[in-house]
Amino acid sequence: MNNAYDNDTFFKEYGKMPRSREGLSAAGEWHLLRPLFPPLQGKTVLDLGCGYGWHCSFAAEQGAVQVLGINLSKKMLEEAKSETQKNRLSIVSAE
Repeated sequence: MNNAYDNDTFFKEYGKMPRSREGLSAAGEWHLLRPLFPPLQGKTVLDLGCGYGWHCSFAAEQGAVQVLGINLSKKMLEEAKSETQKNRLSIVSAE
């Protein structure tokens, strides 16, 4: 499947965005989205379209016992794997 995030030029520019460099705290919508999450302690979490893996890391930090991040983009998966070197995290291709 063709994915814009696997285009070298697009991915390089996407990587310059604050949310790409700094994570959830730099995402403009995070202050509205965070309160919507239920308690994750002891939960199993699936993150579809995990991108850089920021939500996966958040879930693990909140006590999720297992976190699975899935993405179509190979470049996003590589980035997520490098960012999420914690226990309980699995990052896989959606292919």
